[in-house]
Amino acid sequence: MKPLGEPFVVYTIVAEGVIMHTKPLNFPFVTFLLLVATSAFTQSRSLSEEINLFGPEQATFNQAMKEVPFGWNEHETTTDPGALQADVQWLKDHPSVRFYIEGYPSTRGEDIIYNLVLSAKRADTVRQTVIGMGIPENRIMRTTGWGQLYPVCPEKNDACWSKNRRVIFRYAPSSPGSLN
Repeated sequence: MKPLGEPFVVYTIVAEGVIMHTKPLNFPFVTFLLLVATSAFTQSRSLSEEINLFGPEQATFNQAMKEVPFGWNEHETTTDPGALQADVQWLKDHPSVRFYIEGYPSTRGEDIIYNLVLSAKRADTVRQTVIGMGIPENRIMRTTGWGQLYPVCPEKNDACWSKNRRVIFRYAPSSPGSLN
């Protein structure tokens, strides 16, 4: 083990075999905390299970934001417009909060590229809707479609597939790399 005064370098397996290299840190506790939080985050299956690494504002965000579900092979219309409307209202009531928009398909289709494009289209539909409802574009940090990665339900049945067809909002800290 290195003495406490020397920098620590951590290699963390983030997800799906991707390795992230952190910058040297002089604080072993912070390094350990980031390692544990990253591991817990990647194992998380829903917003309610996530570690709130960025404090109470993130916890409030995760509790308030609802998943926006979509129908099979659909990207233009959500099956629950009320969920999206409630999310937009919460975002209007909390104007300093920044966020990511992430789209997902079901794993029903075998075409990985098609599902990647479909998930990106779902995320973009939500992005355009949120902007159209008055949320400034600069609050959206990134819009991403994850394709078949990270399903919330891995089973092969209609009930499970419908749970995976969704768009979610993820909290973004107030400044890059900040721990509140």
